[in-house]
Amino acid sequence: MTGTVIGTAYRILLRMLEQYGIDPLPLFRKAGIDPAALSKSMVRIPWKQAVIVWKEISDKVDPAFGLCVSQAWQPSDFHSLGCAFMSSNTLRDALNRVIRFNSLVYDVVTYSLVEKDDKALLSYKANYDIHDEPAISEDTRWAIVLNACRRIYGEELNPVEVTFWHDEPKIAKDKFDSYYRCPIKYGEKNACMTFSNDVLDRPLPASNHELALTLDHTLNDYISKFQKVDIIARTKSVICEMLPSGRTNSELVADALHMSPRSLQRRLAGVETTFRYLVELVRQELAKSYLADKTYSMIEITYMLGFSSQSSFSRAFKRWTGMTPQDYRDAI
Repeated sequence: MTGTVIGTAYRILLRMLEQYGIDPLPLFRKAGIDPAALSKSMVRIPWKQAVIVWKEISDKVDPAFGLCVSQAWQPSDFHSLGCAFMSSNTLRDALNRVIRFNSLVYDVVTYSLVEKDDKALLSYKANYDIHDEPAISEDTRWAIVLNACRRIYGEELNPVEVTFWHDEPKIAKDKFDSYYRCPIKYGEKNACMTFSNDVLDRPLPASNHELALTLDHTLNDYISKFQKVDIIARTKSVICEMLPSGRTNSELVADALHMSPRSLQRRLAGVETTFRYLVELVRQELAKSYLADKTYSMIEITYMLGFSSQSSFSRAFKRWTGMTPQDYRDAI
């Protein structure tokens, strides 16, 4: 199971690819992402699709691409979080908003801020298996954080130290040194950006406390809506992955979602649906899609949907649509 990314954030990548002279549309479509949907605030991109784009471009751009991406973001790319960040009273206030609301933008990692002596360590940990993430994706994550901090604090802001999961770049290392202007460690177990405590609590010149609080309410409302939609989308995604195995039950799906079967049942009941209904819905949606693609045989479709026999599939499809699978295929 993988996390999701808010669609509007990927407008940043669209802009940068165009600046590099790379047509982004084929890359996004290859990953199953509709570029036209990226301006809709409730659109979420599964990480397993989002990472395809990063992999596709990683051999088309230089290793410092992530540093350049950090210059292209706009506050609205991150929904209300971008604007709330820019309105914060202090850097600490801004970073705590990232910690509280990052799941709205990107629930693949979770941020934390820990004080140690006279320093504060901002770090993140992966919520899912993202070991196949290209280096330029990790670079973009840290580069945008620092760029956002410099926008509200001042260009003179420098971290004390930055650490990366990925190995040291073979070329363009000087660009990393110039961008971060601090010691950098690569191939580390923990990804961290360390700041001096004194810079975190300095009042920011463009803060707007009332606006930031208003945006916090907007963020809470969005996350509430997102969580309702997300549990359905995440459950359907796991069901889709498990169907071909023929072993799709609430226990296995709940385990893939890192929760107990009872918790899954309760959360689905909270959005007025059930596990059984979602299995039927996923099978019905996939069946129609597979039948429209005449390269799939009926036996293949039966297997991909997790049915034990063609007759079982045919009975279920007729119950859903009033037509046999073959009649449906002939009619489209």
